[in-house]
Amino acid sequence: MSKTRRWITLLLTLIAIILIGWNLADSDNGDGAVSNNDSEPTYLSDNSHTVVYNPEGGLSYRLISDKVTYFSTDAVSWFDNPKMTTYDENKVATWSVSADKAKLTNDRMLFLYGNVVVKSLTKDAQLEKITTDNALVNLTTQDVTSNDQVTLYGRSFNSTGMKMRGNLRKKTAELIEKVKTSYEIQNEKQP
Repeated sequence: MSKTRRWITLLLTLIAIILIGWNLADSDNGDGAVSNNDSEPTYLSDNSHTVVYNPEGGLSYRLISDKVTYFSTDAVSWFDNPKMTTYDENKVATWSVSADKAKLTNDRMLFLYGNVVVKSLTKDAQLEKITTDNALVNLTTQDVTSNDQVTLYGRSFNSTGMKMRGNLRKKTAELIEKVKTSYEIQNEKQP
């Protein structure tokens, strides 16, 4: 082999090694790498459908949202336009819960923010709808609380208060402060 050929082979080998090293360095700094920045989400998802079952295998709740952002450092998920449906022990849909945004923490607490609406999905419910600006739902016990103004809509009544405590499973809600209630009295028809 001539000297020129050896130098060309050596030069091409050196260029190949440099290009391989450069390529590996670029892939380590690429967009696909996991971020170590705590303010960056671990993952994002559009059009999320989450189904959760109880320990007995029955459907507990279903959570649908336009977007989910998960942060692993805090173990927190953020939902845009969440819509949750809860189910009773007979797998019957009982409540529909919606808001502008929601935060789900690792201890199964769902914080609801903006235009919170809780609607009964059962036909015989005395309490038909709850509206407020912010609320907190314990997904394990289904306790619901709000420290903002809350309006309850029921069969022939509306009630407004400054705080509320209730339970979705028990179908109860209690207004605590500055409660105002109006009743619609049905006239009985005379024969």
